[in-house]
Amino acid sequence: MTLFRNYIFIVICALCVAACDTAPGVEDLSDTPPQIHPASSFVAPRALDIVPLTVKDGFVESSLTVSVSFSDADRDVSTLFVVVQSSIAGEDPIGELETNVSGNGEATFQVPLRIPEGAAGVYQVVAFASDTRGAISNQVFGTFEVLAGNEPPVIIQIDIPDTITRPAAGQPAISVPMVVQVSDPDGLQNVQKVEVQVNGAVSLQLCDDGGVGTCNAGFGVSGDVTANDGAFTLTIQLDANNAPGDNFFAFVVEDRAGLRSDVQTRTITVN
Repeated sequence: MTLFRNYIFIVICALCVAACDTAPGVEDLSDTPPQIHPASSFVAPRALDIVPLTVKDGFVESSLTVSVSFSDADRDVSTLFVVVQSSIAGEDPIGELETNVSGNGEATFQVPLRIPEGAAGVYQVVAFASDTRGAISNQVFGTFEVLAGNEPPVIIQIDIPDTITRPAAGQPAISVPMVVQVSDPDGLQNVQKVEVQVNGAVSLQLCDDGGVGTCNAGFGVSGDVTANDGAFTLTIQLDANNAPGDNFFAFVVEDRAGLRSDVQTRTITVN
């Protein structure tokens, strides 16, 4: 009888072990995502001067050296990804790379870059990995800076009326476009913003967006005719309730390096 009880106990234990994916006390490493190690990863160069480089179709082509250290508990890292994000929100990355790896280790590779002419600024580099089951690692971030020239942007021409007559009471408002033609020695892509300060108080932006965007909340579309031609536009509305008198407008252009043009002022007299 004792022998029979011992046999039943052994069978039950065997069934319990067989019903488990892993034996008790053994960690399942297959669910562990890969890891990128920041201390052993780097980006080079830290700064890239694009002035001496050849411009083709409005872009400069170069490359970035990225070294990434990676590991996984079950050594099944399969793919590394690197994305060099644009310095302007919403724009496409200036560089991307997807490369196959295996096991644990460190990989150094060249990420091709396609940088808009004159697009100076600090760019963020993001690296991460996946394993053979599609598990995604942590992200590691680095930066590098694109350097352009040290000459500020220039206001070439300002087109606004000198005098405006208010519409009569009950009549529709009048649209008044203000157009500022600008240039930059490093290319129009290096222009960060064109601003106008109205009567020494409110600052508004002018847009070179083809009239499809809104760069001033509450102002609707800019009224710009052609996108990316260097003519930045702001359209204001004048109605019967606007006060008569002189209104002063101060225009300035700023590039991605923070260099600013000379301020140019204009006056519109409202009758």
